[in-house]
Amino acid sequence: MSSATSTMIPRFLLPQYGRIWQRSTQNLIQHRLASTKSTSDANTSASGPRVLAKPERFNPPSHGSRLPNKKHVPRHYGGDLSFQEKQAQAKKEYPGLMPGEGTYGWWFWNNKWFHMCLTLGTLFSLAIYTATENFKRTSPFADMLPAKGDFLSHPIDSFQHLGHVIRLHEAHKSAEISAKRQRAIDDVAKRTMYRKAHGLPEEQGVMGFIKLKEPERIASVSRGVLEPEPATAPAPATKEGEQKQEQQQQ
Repeated sequence: MSSATSTMIPRFLLPQYGRIWQRSTQNLIQHRLASTKSTSDANTSASGPRVLAKPERFNPPSHGSRLPNKKHVPRHYGGDLSFQEKQAQAKKEYPGLMPGEGTYGWWFWNNKWFHMCLTLGTLFSLAIYTATENFKRTSPFADMLPAKGDFLSHPIDSFQHLGHVIRLHEAHKSAEISAKRQRAIDDVAKRTMYRKAHGLPEEQGVMGFIKLKEPERIASVSRGVLEPEPATAPAPATKEGEQKQEQQQQ
């Protein structure tokens, strides 16, 4: 009667701990003494140590032994997409990926003419800025340049005035170069007169190898090929030089 009533009572109504549950677990718990050996150790000692089979080749995790099947095509179980759905899917932008064809992002990143114009415009603006700053620092006519606001209010007059300032700068630069060459020519002519007055030879060497006559040297200095020699102290006049100078004066 008691067993029948105990089976009729639901298990969640019975206490979880007590003697009623000790009968079922008492047979499962086994205490092994230190002097005895377990059955698992006995089985392993009898059959030997477990050795894994050596693989045929090493396959890293990124390259599995099974390659994907190229014939397998992903299936879409909702039917074929319509033309409008395919166009919308192609123009959809996903994060971290290039935009689809026909979008503004696709045109911005793949248009060669746009990138060429952008690059050339940047280089041209940098060249104009560099030339303007160099002109302001080196030209004595930098104060005559028109203001930045005048190029927007009066662009034609400003560009004409800018051209006039550039012409003045080039004329000043050419005058400086011609004056420098004239000083070099005068220096060579004075040296020639000094050599003739003191009876010195008229030939002058270049780096100790090439020898140029004085007229050729004057022409080279005038073209800017050679630089005039540094001024040196006049050599003492010899008796022969004084006699030649007296003869020339007579």
